[in-house]
Amino acid sequence: MIYKFRMISGAEVAFLRDYEVNTDSTFLDFHNFIQDNLNFDRHQLASFFLADEQWSKGMELTVLDMQNDSAFAAIPMDTVKIGDLLKSKKERLLYVFDIFSDRAFFIELFDIFEPNLKIKYPTCSASIGEAPEQISIDLNVDDDSLEEEESFDDIFNDIANDEDYGFDSEAFSGDEDDC
Repeated sequence: MIYKFRMISGAEVAFLRDYEVNTDSTFLDFHNFIQDNLNFDRHQLASFFLADEQWSKGMELTVLDMQNDSAFAAIPMDTVKIGDLLKSKKERLLYVFDIFSDRAFFIELFDIFEPNLKIKYPTCSASIGEAPEQISIDLNVDDDSLEEEESFDDIFNDIANDEDYGFDSEAFSGDEDDC
């Protein structure tokens, strides 16, 4: 059987993807397809969570085999087929793609049907809008010693000119490519 999932974003109003996935596919297969479809980096952590009607998180499926002290055990994505956990329309998943900011896509099982032999699954059958950035970086520098007008160049120059850091200020140009 083929499951058609509808995925939306809470951050991007004009974003929607419909994915058609074979029920024999693992959650890792689905994760990899989503990552590729959205041009995300597969090396970032992500999790699926089974969700109830209010989008509350239930069982977690992780990319890595991780120990979890929460009420629900985390299960590696590669060990579970989609059809083993989801059985009927309207079942829901949260796909947390930015673990550190807890940003997620909302996914609902939209339809169930027989496979079309002319189509290679998984496939994206509808695509609207641009995906949000995969990683949300919020740098909050809360240090009174830094003035707002001070640039990163000024900070680097201060460090380069400070003998406490072990730099020879005359030898350090900042342009050398030793890395």
